[in-house]
Amino acid sequence: MKYSATNTLAPVLLALTTVVCQAQDFSADVVYKSAPDTQESSGGAGAAALSPTARIFVSKTNMRLESRGMTDVVMLVNAVDRTSVVLYPTQKTYQKIGSRPSQYFRSTDVENACAEWQKAADKQLKCEKVGEDLVGGRKTIKYKNSLADGSAEYVWIDTKLSYVIKWDMGEAAAELQNIKEGAQSADLFEIPKSYDVTVPRRSHP
Repeated sequence: MKYSATNTLAPVLLALTTVVCQAQDFSADVVYKSAPDTQESSGGAGAAALSPTARIFVSKTNMRLESRGMTDVVMLVNAVDRTSVVLYPTQKTYQKIGSRPSQYFRSTDVENACAEWQKAADKQLKCEKVGEDLVGGRKTIKYKNSLADGSAEYVWIDTKLSYVIKWDMGEAAAELQNIKEGAQSADLFEIPKSYDVTVPRRSHP
């Protein structure tokens, strides 16, 4: 009986090990645009008009998203604990929030990622796999979510990173560029000890 149980668990442990090994840590520029073209890959004519407006760091189940420009905030996300925190570097404060960017998620099976996209979005999706596609020269699997009004949303999951590197939600879209694979420093995903928690202001009657 013990031998049988060991044999049953072995393939599961091997699969989990394979997922961890394939899930490469990385950093990248996040390039946003407001008029996405879902029919062309990132190497199309529209790519030249894009400019970096954020920086993303991904390590295992953690994500750090640094905005650039007027807002100057940092979001920390832990996918396992399902917690999200916004840091305000200029004020040295932080605030816990109840939501996270649903466009970014890591997949344990890039060939069958509809359920994981739905979990990240926290809503019912009419998801289907479109197929292989190249984004910035990287191999991805493209997924489509058909909406009730006839439009659609798309995500492209990098087969090596096991992570979304491009998304198109109709009115907004983004693509990860200048991807650099490698281990990320643990302190990137921690709240600095010098930061104070932000207390929401109460409205006066």
